Amino acid sequence: VKKGWLDKIVHGTVARKGWLGLMKYVDDKGDVTNVCEGTDIGFTNEYYRNRLPLTGDLHGLAPVLWCAYALTEKDL
Repeated sequence: VKKGWLDKIVHGTVARKGWLGLMKYVDDKGDVTNVCEGTDIGFTNEYYRNRLPLTGDLHGLAPVLWCAYALTEKDL
């Protein structure tokens, strides 16, 4: 959208909805909640389904920051 490749009205609206949904997982301290703990190689579906939800884990922070950056009006 910022580079003009996608329609601002259609795709900007979808991006904003995604951002608002993502913000439900940021707590009052600014930590991202319900982040899947890191994984090694598992050999069953059960292994991946049993990953613990963590709060403040960097696996969740980076994607939130990337999204926030993508939604800014101008590149810094």
